[in-house]
Amino acid sequence: MQNKTSKAEQVKDMPVLPRASWWLIIKNVLSMLSNPLEYLTEWFEEYGDIYDLNSRFFTVFVISNPQYIQEIMVANKKDYGKSEHYKVLKNSLGNGLLISEGAFWKKQRRIAQPAFHHQSMKNFLHTMISATQTTIERMKGVQTVDISREMNFLTLEIVTKCLFGTTLDADVNKIQEAITIGNKFISDRARSLLKLPLWLPTPNILRYKRARKFSDKVIFNIIDKRKDDESEHFDLLSMLMHTVDEETGESMSAQQLRDESITLFVAGQETTATALSWTFYLLMKNPEKLERLKQEVEQVLKGKSPDFETLKDLKYTQMVLEESMRIYPPAWVITRKVLNDTDMCGYKMNKDAQLILNVYSLHRHSDHWEEPELFKPERFNSELKKSRHKYAYIPFGAGQRMCIGNNFAMMEMKIALTMLVQNFEFSLPENVPDLEMEPLVTLRPKGGVKLNVKPIKC
Repeated sequence: MQNKTSKAEQVKDMPVLPRASWWLIIKNVLSMLSNPLEYLTEWFEEYGDIYDLNSRFFTVFVISNPQYIQEIMVANKKDYGKSEHYKVLKNSLGNGLLISEGAFWKKQRRIAQPAFHHQSMKNFLHTMISATQTTIERMKGVQTVDISREMNFLTLEIVTKCLFGTTLDADVNKIQEAITIGNKFISDRARSLLKLPLWLPTPNILRYKRARKFSDKVIFNIIDKRKDDESEHFDLLSMLMHTVDEETGESMSAQQLRDESITLFVAGQETTATALSWTFYLLMKNPEKLERLKQEVEQVLKGKSPDFETLKDLKYTQMVLEESMRIYPPAWVITRKVLNDTDMCGYKMNKDAQLILNVYSLHRHSDHWEEPELFKPERFNSELKKSRHKYAYIPFGAGQRMCIGNNFAMMEMKIALTMLVQNFEFSLPENVPDLEMEPLVTLRPKGGVKLNVKPIKC
């Protein structure tokens, strides 16, 4: 009879994780918290795609390996859950799909899923085209634009019309400011070693609370008006309000409706605008890729706006957007917590250990990406996709927690990008330094993306 290996022997045989220098972490803790991406990138080069952050105060593992990410997010997802960082997000977004877990999340996902089905996407096409045309008209007559600002206004208009079937009564500049305040506050609080209670009236907390109150008021006003409106609507809000869970027979409560609406409103708008901003920057830095994109747009659309069928034929455009999100993933880091003692691909993971899934370094892992620093949309052709590990690329997350609005976002970005290059010649101003990354909740281009713009004469 074969002898069984004891638990102690099993643990002993497990590989030992590389550990970051404790003294280096203590020495650079303030710099690290202000710009964690810089340090995570350096440590990825030094320690590899899985290592112990060695904080001495709590256990944190940093992971940039697709096999391990598959184990955490898909194969053995029951042993991993949302980390403590999501409690910070919960203050702003409530218990929506991004935050909720377990049976409640499953119920909410079932209720919300029909709003993102194929037919629903068709219904949103005209809204996205119309909003992009408004942006085009606004940009005519100017010589320079901050494309980040324009993309934020555009995606804000799209998500408002598609989600709520209306335009915003409030000043869009104030809404964008409120979103930015929330983004920076949440990011700073997640990194802070000392989290002050939110009841303390510090200037930052008061500023954040005013921004959150303003955003809530905007959302609740729209929901309240809709409840009094008996006419038929075909937007996401209407679907969320009237969809009934087939398993429980329940619909969303007023609070759940608010939480899902604010999650889709803020998270959907911010990530898409950020991805489009980086895409324009990368195309300006790689004019040969821009030229190929324009050739495809001309060949497929022939001067017309895209429709649901021609969008499918814009294959290189799709590759451009995918490559942009590889190099600059809007959701540049994902955090998780170990719920139960478990074995993760041979490594011992103890309950309550914190995990940082370093998406930024995963997307630049040289074992999975040839010349990872270069902008090469061609790497996303169908054959090369098949040859890579499925979880080497996770711009929308992975597994059952993959972003519910990923198809919505891709359609929105393809429409915006193609219509804008149909109507304008873009270029970077002379002597502009390389853009810096601003790693907040999303990976923003610091200071925006300034471009020269010239209308194309038809």
